Amino acid sequence: MATERKLPEEFCRRILTQTPPIPDPQGLLDALSSGSPCVAVRHNRRKGGRLPDGADSVPWCGLGEYLPERRQFTFDPAFHQGRYYVQDPSSMSIAAVIESLGLTGPVAYLDACAAPGGKTTAAIDALPEGSFVVANEYDSSRAEALIENITRWGATDVAVTVGPTDRLASYGAETFDVIAADVPCSGEGMMRKEARAVEQWTPELVEQCAALQREIIGNLWPMLRPGGYLIYSTCTFSPQENEENVEWICNRFGALRMPLPFGQAEGVADGHFYPHLVRGEGLFMALLRKPGEPLSPNPTVNEKKLRKATRVAIYGVERTEAKGRDMIPTHRAVLATDWQRGSLPEAEVDTDTALAFLHRDAITLPDTTPRGIVVLTYGGLPLGLVKNLGSRANNLLPKQHRILSRLH
Repeated sequence: MATERKLPEEFCRRILTQTPPIPDPQGLLDALSSGSPCVAVRHNRRKGGRLPDGADSVPWCGLGEYLPERRQFTFDPAFHQGRYYVQDPSSMSIAAVIESLGLTGPVAYLDACAAPGGKTTAAIDALPEGSFVVANEYDSSRAEALIENITRWGATDVAVTVGPTDRLASYGAETFDVIAADVPCSGEGMMRKEARAVEQWTPELVEQCAALQREIIGNLWPMLRPGGYLIYSTCTFSPQENEENVEWICNRFGALRMPLPFGQAEGVADGHFYPHLVRGEGLFMALLRKPGEPLSPNPTVNEKKLRKATRVAIYGVERTEAKGRDMIPTHRAVLATDWQRGSLPEAEVDTDTALAFLHRDAITLPDTTPRGIVVLTYGGLPLGLVKNLGSRANNLLPKQHRILSRLH
């Protein structure tokens, strides 16, 4: 249900008089105060995802789909399998930017401000096969959500690091072919979607964020290889955090601003996704290139060196773990896109049984199901592991993946 939002007066005054001017600024304010965000999902191509027939597609994302209303995604087993990701349509544009780079082989990619993982998983799908992704998050609690979403997505060549960018930068210079920095911002573009974005806004917050963004980029820029690309983005409309910071990057580091692969045809104005012009929330994006002769792409990221530089929460996929006296596959290994189907017995389950499993309840399988470790499948894809004892099956779902609420 839509909820009208009362926007800060000083914010409204700035939007109406801002330079560079916003197309139809009053229309933007009306859209932000409407409290009616759109709902969309992005399908996982590595898990067989495709747009349904007649889908209302997102123009800049081939696997993005607008939904007529918000569903109870928590109670859809397919969501927990990573078949799709619930994401703001504007944010899906990261995939189109990466695809526009014309990368012909695997690269090393850094997502510097990655949680909760929407842009990270979109990038994983857009990068050439064999690329390695480092997804960094400053906040440890947000990093847990990032790990969970990467696990669902089935990504394998990924490391999640936790800590500030200056610590990450100690890994070494000229390491990454592409760096994405969806930097912390004042959140003006989320005002329609999140009441907190309205409540927290002040001119001082804008100034603080702009300074923090420059600090982050200053840490990251040396890590970019000559000829490499920086994808800079915010979810705000402030010129201080957007155009002025992009100009600062160009002046300070000699960065070259490159054209984006979408424009006025989709309603995107000079890198801005405005909620009154596109079906999505507010986003700003700029593509910058580091001067110099491009080096041969190199997807190698040294695990030992990375662990020395910063905290590494996961690196690749740990394939097995101890359960009592047994070594069994990890949940992440079972959901991974390279899981070897048929390596363990499988049991297809219906929706009610799948939800019981996701609550970490014990379940009962048909008498014909083999005893021991069994992979539950739903809709033909892995959901997780149980240990079938015959009379019941012990649930091996990790606690952090458990659904806490009940549908009924």
